Amino acid sequence: MASPTPLELVFKHVDGLDIGMDVYIPESVTAESPAPIVLWWHGGGLLQGTRKGTSPHHLLSPSTHHICFISADYRLAPQTRLPDILTDCTDALTFLSSPAFATATGHRADAGRVVLSGSSAGGWLALLCGAGIAIGTPPALSYFPRVIDKKELEPYLDPAADKVAFSALDSPRALFYHYMLQEGIETELLLGGTGIPPETYSVALALKSGKYTLPPTYIVHGDIDDKVPARQSRDVVAAAPEVQYDELEGVDHLFDKNPDVKMENMYSFMHKVFNS
Repeated sequence: MASPTPLELVFKHVDGLDIGMDVYIPESVTAESPAPIVLWWHGGGLLQGTRKGTSPHHLLSPSTHHICFISADYRLAPQTRLPDILTDCTDALTFLSSPAFATATGHRADAGRVVLSGSSAGGWLALLCGAGIAIGTPPALSYFPRVIDKKELEPYLDPAADKVAFSALDSPRALFYHYMLQEGIETELLLGGTGIPPETYSVALALKSGKYTLPPTYIVHGDIDDKVPARQSRDVVAAAPEVQYDELEGVDHLFDKNPDVKMENMYSFMHKVFNS
């Protein structure tokens, strides 16, 4: 089945970049009965990736779950540091309530009912925005089948290089996340020059402090994820037991790219939120 064609909107212009979002609206909805919105961010360690990197169930959700699914880009590190990446995320959320968005979508998307979502690092961004906090730093891991030479990523390692808000899934930059883990340089890439210590932005620590709370939240994680350890999700759940958490046995990273994965528990959770 052919993939649906999104409505492509620019929600922000900054650093000479047009930052866009893809909007998928159910055909059956009307301005009188608009669809609730799922705003999703892609993964890639905040170093690579694109809003085009959706999973099959995302593109099916407008027809199967009557949801307006939106995939939004954000500027990538290290050319853009974490605080500004988070600003892109909050600006995408703010744009949903704008007259420009309402006009572009024919008032068929309900900005009063929004769920934030994301995969891998994008899920991290969703937690940060939902709770109003910033970002923690996962530990360095090594899982890639070969050693990546620095020369392969050199054009992207310079913070002063041209800023970008997406990278093609098959571009050389697609190795960036793996190289970052190999070298253990995430803090420098995401926070270098900001003067901000990474522990300031730990989601679990922020929740434990009592200063922040999460909105209704659903997290799903595979127990054999070799890229982002499941204990990161467990730490968040330990700090916020009200989170609905599914840990899937024998499942690795980005498992939902498989067309057979329908994510029914996630969509069931979203419908409960929309109807509450």
